[in-house]
Amino acid sequence: MRLGSRFDLNLLGVFEAIYARSSVTHAARHLNLSQSAVSHALARLRRELNDQLFVRVDGKLVPTALATTIIEPVRRALHGLESAIGAAHEFDPAHSARQFRIGLRPNIEARMFADLAVAARAAAPFVQLASVDFRRADLARALALGELDVALDVESEATAGLQSRKLRLDVLVVAARRDNPLVADGLTLAAYLDAQHAFASPRPAGQGTEDLALQAIGAERQIGMRCQGLSTAWDIVARSDLLLTLPQSHAETLLHRGGVTLFPLPLEVPPRPLKLFWHEVVEGDGGNAWLRELITGLLTEQHAEDS
Repeated sequence: MRLGSRFDLNLLGVFEAIYARSSVTHAARHLNLSQSAVSHALARLRRELNDQLFVRVDGKLVPTALATTIIEPVRRALHGLESAIGAAHEFDPAHSARQFRIGLRPNIEARMFADLAVAARAAAPFVQLASVDFRRADLARALALGELDVALDVESEATAGLQSRKLRLDVLVVAARRDNPLVADGLTLAAYLDAQHAFASPRPAGQGTEDLALQAIGAERQIGMRCQGLSTAWDIVARSDLLLTLPQSHAETLLHRGGVTLFPLPLEVPPRPLKLFWHEVVEGDGGNAWLRELITGLLTEQHAEDS
């Protein structure tokens, strides 16, 4: 099938938005268009391609075989066009009002987003930064589709097109109340295993790298409290005999609260690298490159100060 010379490329953006959201209403909201405008565009595209493209099933728009076949080529074309346009215009941080969406897990956001926001405001006063939580399983897709511009995380599955840069290594330390009798003579592995622990994670279940290291030597620690964020866990530890294992870089941002002492983890756990992720579709995007360099410079400088 050949498209006519007067084919409206804007229809492809509407098609992708409907495909991603299974709803004309949600697509219209995403595109900042009226629902009638999106419905009209879909009707035009159906005529152009001589296919329904989407059929309603149980209240959702389900793609036809043709729609499923063309979605990835359409997405590549849209991102290629966006990248080409972005590359053709040099990014000017002093005047740009662009919004960047940065994928940050809650515990990583807590220890570095404030510094990043301040650095960005100093270099680019009109740029907007948005911190966005994400699921690791969805990271590559979110970056490829432009839902995230970059992301910071400790790990991600190897995926075609996903690019990464190692920024720093972070070791685990153990936080304890300053007068906790369990650590009066220091923190040994035996004391670590005898203690009850606070565990911070937004996930409802799961283990930390320290738990996997304990399993490797046939040991297991006792989790006495589970919460969503490290700040909450820190406050619990400051008022109880629980211990908290956390990255040193995060612990140092919480020490000003007082009442807590840090100990080396009495267990061999390799340092985990913090990585910056982006997708190859933005390699030609000057703004994305600027953001990556800003983040790299900031975290490299912090790492040098901590060393």
